[in-house]
Amino acid sequence: MTRFVTWVRLNIDGVVALIVAVTAVGLEFLDKINALNADQSFVNGAILLVLSLLVLSILRDRHRMARLVRESAAVQLLYGAEIDQAHALARRETDSWIYKGGTGTYLREVTLPYFLGRVRAEQQLLSLRVEILDPSDERLCEVEAQHRNSLRPDGDANGRPWTTDRIRKQCFASVLACSWYRTQSELLTIELALSPVVSTYRWDMSDSVVIVNQRGSNTPALLFERGRTQYSDLTRELALSFKQARNVPLGRDSELRPPAEPTIVQVRRQLERLDLPLPAVYTDEDVLEIVEYALRPTNTF
Repeated sequence: MTRFVTWVRLNIDGVVALIVAVTAVGLEFLDKINALNADQSFVNGAILLVLSLLVLSILRDRHRMARLVRESAAVQLLYGAEIDQAHALARRETDSWIYKGGTGTYLREVTLPYFLGRVRAEQQLLSLRVEILDPSDERLCEVEAQHRNSLRPDGDANGRPWTTDRIRKQCFASVLACSWYRTQSELLTIELALSPVVSTYRWDMSDSVVIVNQRGSNTPALLFERGRTQYSDLTRELALSFKQARNVPLGRDSELRPPAEPTIVQVRRQLERLDLPLPAVYTDEDVLEIVEYALRPTNTF
């Protein structure tokens, strides 16, 4: 009943016109029955009937347009600073977070430090599920580097080109960061998996929204709210993707000892423990670079 009243209120002009037209047709019909001005009554009745059908058509089209507007409202377009604002709001109002992307720069720079701060301040359990590229797959990292360079031939925000080695180090850094932040608090749970494929999108999902944006481009991000069909669809998509990726059991048994930063030896042992040993050619300077990426990252976009 409430929906009907709302519909009538939104379409009051068409409803009134329809009632008037139907009433007029009825009166004309009575005139015809009484054989008063039969010919003219027939013409007038036909005109009013056509007008009634026109009003019905208008109301039907208006209903279709309203439905299209409701469906389009299921997705919001975010531009520039709106993207960071949406991420910030989503992080404040969730107990879980799902991330799927490339090397995880934003994850290391913003998401992980923020959630560690929250668990320390609120003393409540928070959980993250992370999916990044597999750094042990050199060919995969090469494809990622080529993709990024194709998007920005001039390099990242600092003018540095993307190389296969740099992609690998960034991914190793995300693994190390997840391990390190996992040891900082018993209340912070982190699940990690390594993807076998490159995706052109970055996904961030909270309990209330999912934000999807194309990495390294100026296109707007897409925001879908919980309760919409798209939110449920994307939940299944991310769950299936994570299931197919290579799981990395972080656990609590770690070479890392909070709150101190990991040493070169600890980094090497921890990655070996996770079945992700560093390439033999990596020097101590390379390891220190990975630690820098993990704990003091710079936004490259």
